[in-house]
Amino acid sequence: MKDQITRKTQIGSHRGLSTAYPDNTLGGIVAASLVADFVELDVRRTADGEMVLSHDPAFGDVVINDHIWDELRDIDLGSGHHPALFGQVLEALPDTPLDIEIKNFPDQPGFDPVGEFAIEVAGLARPLDVVTSFFWPTMDIVKAALPDIRTGLLVFQGGTVADVVAAALEGGHEVVAPHFGLVIDDLDLITRAQEAGLEVISWTVNDPDIARALMETGIDGLITDHPERMKQEQQ
Repeated sequence: MKDQITRKTQIGSHRGLSTAYPDNTLGGIVAASLVADFVELDVRRTADGEMVLSHDPAFGDVVINDHIWDELRDIDLGSGHHPALFGQVLEALPDTPLDIEIKNFPDQPGFDPVGEFAIEVAGLARPLDVVTSFFWPTMDIVKAALPDIRTGLLVFQGGTVADVVAAALEGGHEVVAPHFGLVIDDLDLITRAQEAGLEVISWTVNDPDIARALMETGIDGLITDHPERMKQEQQ
C-alpha cells in the first residue's frame, strides 16, 4: 500500500539519464535533473588532472588517465554526445543535488593512493551533494581533509551491510550506499543503519517491486536507471 511509506525516498538518476543518453554526458545529466531528486555521476582524472565524467577507465580503447583533456573532449560517446567535465555539471546545475562517485581502484589506471585528486573533487562539492567511493580509504582521506563535506561508502553485492556501517561510523561518514541485493532480504538492516545515524542510499534499483519494498522501509534514497518510473511509484 502506498500509504505505508514512512518517509519520502529521494530518487537518484544513475549516471545521468542513462536510458536515453550515453552515460555521464552533460545532456543526460541535465535531462536527469528534470525528473529526479538528485543525479549520480562518476569522476575520473585525466593525464593533465582534469575531472572528467566516466564510469569506466576508458572511452572505448582510449584510457582516460593516459590522455589530456584536449585529446578526450571530442570523442563521440554516441548520438553526438561528448565527454564532460565535472565543472561543467556544477555550472549547468547549481541547485541540483549530486551523488559524486570518485572512481579510484587500485587495479585501474590512474589510481591515487594518497587521495589528492579525490580531495580536489570533493572540495568542489556543495552542501546538497554527497561524495562517495567504493574504495573506502579514499573517503577516509577526504573526510579527514574536508570534514564538512558529506561523504559516503559504496559497497558491492559481495560485501556486507554490517561492515560498511562499521566503517562509516569509524570514519565519520554520513552515508552508506549498499547494492540493493544486500538489503532486500533483510530490510531491517536499513532501519538499523539509520538508527546508527546514517543515511542509506541503495543502487541500482530498476525493479518496481524491489523499489516499493525499499521505499516502505523509509530508505533515504534509491539510485535507478528509471527515475520517472520510480517517482510514479511514490504517487
